[in-house]
Amino acid sequence: MNSSPNELKLTIPTGCDNAPRKQIIIDFTVAILTRQNEVINEYADESIIWFQLKDNTKLEGRNALISTLYKEDREIASALEIYQVITHGKFASINGLMLLANGLKIDFCDVYIFSSAAKSGKIKEIKSYRI
Repeated sequence: MNSSPNELKLTIPTGCDNAPRKQIIIDFTVAILTRQNEVINEYADESIIWFQLKDNTKLEGRNALISTLYKEDREIASALEIYQVITHGKFASINGLMLLANGLKIDFCDVYIFSSAAKSGKIKEIKSYRI
């Protein structure tokens, strides 16, 4: 596996292509792990709030989210296995397993709230659970 920030081994369950919002959640998750600012800018509301519950941190605003991704001490993910993506109205969740370049495995679940149930709705809030 290559551990450069833009290369990620991705495993997605079959059947994730039946709802457009599911693909948005997958693309956004990958964008956060691989620092794809253009994808983050496309899907995240300018005033997004990201709660990282394990670290008891709260990031407010798209710029804060992006700048956090470029911290030097941030671990790089080498693989992402997605178990499920669930969407309903303006709510969504994704869970799976991240493998970091240093070999650490992290089980995760991210719960999303969009600005509306419309396809054009932006991501307003994320709560991230990490084990």
